[in-house]
Amino acid sequence: MNDLTKRDEAGLPADFLQKLSSGIAESRATTIIAGGGKPLLRLLKGGHWVFGQSNEEVQPGSRWVVNIRSLAHGYICWVEGQLRGEVLTSMTTQKPPRPADIDGVPFQELRTFDLKCIDGDDAGTEVLHKVNSISGIRAVDGLLAAIFAQLAANPDYPCPVLRFGAEWYPHKQYGRIDTPVYEVVGWSDMNGNLVDQTQIALPPDQPAKPAEPARRRKAPLEAVADPIAAPVEPAPTTQMHVGQRRRPAAAR
Repeated sequence: MNDLTKRDEAGLPADFLQKLSSGIAESRATTIIAGGGKPLLRLLKGGHWVFGQSNEEVQPGSRWVVNIRSLAHGYICWVEGQLRGEVLTSMTTQKPPRPADIDGVPFQELRTFDLKCIDGDDAGTEVLHKVNSISGIRAVDGLLAAIFAQLAANPDYPCPVLRFGAEWYPHKQYGRIDTPVYEVVGWSDMNGNLVDQTQIALPPDQPAKPAEPARRRKAPLEAVADPIAAPVEPAPTTQMHVGQRRRPAAAR
């Protein structure tokens, strides 16, 4: 994510955005959506976004910038709760072939990307987000659709700025199923500048924080009036209602 905070006078390679645009189109076209070192960002049951081994809770309302250089697609295979195989490549290249099953278990679609928080208690935090659930792949597909449209409309600011939310639905076998929501609230260039040319203020380097209790509650970040252009209209698959959680209708 240093690409987002350090100026690069040379900018992106001339053909990078074209390759990424083509790669996103290929990834979406070949993805079937049915019914590093950085801490992992994930959505827990109950609709809580956390990162790291201690399940540090993401501050509600905080904004996170996607590093589009890190967008990757591929496949992953879990067998009885153990990771048995993973194949990933940058979205600037064609998605690799799906590997053969392992012990009869097929590889599932996988999408990954890095993010960096730009405000609130988590400002400056860098995370890796890996998605392979059906609902997660669907949400990422909507995010890729928004990036694809942005690359055509304003390629100088290709990095989406997100706020996280969650929805859920009841499953007969597994109970509550939580689904991620990525709300696109703005766009950034590769140097960390928002679309209105305002430089994202990042704190100076600080020593690592001591371990804290799992899922430490953080006060919601007050909504700020983002002086940025309106988000690109999402594709129908994009979910844009951050913070809402769908609940089943009461029995009549």
